Amino acid sequence: MGLYIQMHSMHGLFRADNLELGRDEDTGGQILYVRYLAIELAKLPEVDKVDIIVRRIVDADYPGYSDLIEPVADGVDIVRIECGPAGYIMKVDLWPHLDEFTDNCKKYIDQTDRKPDILHSNYADSGLVCARLSKELSIPQVHTGHSLGKPKMSRLGIKNGDFPKMDKVYHFSERFMAEQEGINNAAAIVVSTDEERLEQYNMYDVDVNDSRFNVITPGVNLNKFYPPGITGRTEWDETARQRLLNLFNEELDEPQKPMVFTISRLDYRKNLIGLVKAFAFDQELQQMANLVLVTGSLGKMGDNEQILMDEMEEIIKNHALENKVCIVKHLEYKTEGGEIYRIVYENQGVFVNPAFHEPFGITVIEAAATGVPVVATNNGGPVEILKNCHCGLLVEPRDTKSIADSCKKIIANRPIWEEFSANGIPRTKELYTWESTAKRELHLFKDVLRTTPSPG
Repeated sequence: MGLYIQMHSMHGLFRADNLELGRDEDTGGQILYVRYLAIELAKLPEVDKVDIIVRRIVDADYPGYSDLIEPVADGVDIVRIECGPAGYIMKVDLWPHLDEFTDNCKKYIDQTDRKPDILHSNYADSGLVCARLSKELSIPQVHTGHSLGKPKMSRLGIKNGDFPKMDKVYHFSERFMAEQEGINNAAAIVVSTDEERLEQYNMYDVDVNDSRFNVITPGVNLNKFYPPGITGRTEWDETARQRLLNLFNEELDEPQKPMVFTISRLDYRKNLIGLVKAFAFDQELQQMANLVLVTGSLGKMGDNEQILMDEMEEIIKNHALENKVCIVKHLEYKTEGGEIYRIVYENQGVFVNPAFHEPFGITVIEAAATGVPVVATNNGGPVEILKNCHCGLLVEPRDTKSIADSCKKIIANRPIWEEFSANGIPRTKELYTWESTAKRELHLFKDVLRTTPSPG
């Protein structure tokens, strides 16, 4: 009998198709990670079934998240569990409802014809839920943190005197407790990079050299992210491509110029302001390129998102850059995600990830897989990605001149552009596919089960 795996990712907007990536800060890379990993795990002959356990949402403003069971692919279902209010709420507001979610998850497991062999928790909230289920039901837990609260608090510069006020906003106390309980209980802990293990987990009560840590990188969907000229790929859409080209033709005076391009949700930690300033303060870069920002915003922006957008638009206006900067406020990820990278490839542009800290950097490997050279933050996962792929340059994200200079160095020097482009395509295929990620996860699950057998 093959394995039955439950992947827990309780928060966010999770459905089988038409993912609303970037709708808010809870709807990002974690959803892609869980979805693609679940699908690839289910393809392996040693796996019978994968359930993705999420919170059920019944909300007219968020349709498509209420079905109790939703098929995703062969052997993969989304299972929605009742928890808290019927409507959508952000993950920072879910902490009071975790006991209910845990109880309802247990009821679901009791109703199934077999217990899961592995509980794979994602993020702190599911880490706590799975730790409790694991103890009560004797099912081993494998945990992936995705992002951690203590490093986030450090990056926000929160001091002891500020903690009570900020704790009311971010619920750090509950998060730290949940993270520590997940760490303590997990039979194995998955990290994306050694930096995550050494620099982030060292803020918790755990030995960072513990053998439970396993570096398993996320992957990239090579059917979506590939360079132009490759035929036979399944996710290609000429209509989507034309919409983007029409947008650039309308917004930019010289759309044929290379693009300095980024894709990110509206979040101060992503440092979009730094990238806009890097472009606005460098006339030489303005002469050779356009700036294209995909903000990932869907529908109405929240207050903080609107403030950030207003700041960027004010910089653009003050430097008379309206016809040299295009802000793409809506992107259909399924059809347009790969196409926009291919357009940047064709006009010999560069992808920039200027985040103050990037836990891994899915967008960096998306760019590399499509053959687009990269300029990326030297804080976090991109350091290891660029070391492995030799596909771009690292920068200090607070140094806007360094960002601009690195973009110019790649765009103005065709041999450098071609070298980085040529390096990224095969190296991502070799190192960063969901198939290879799933095989390594399965190997880890089997190792865990050999030492902590699941009840029959």
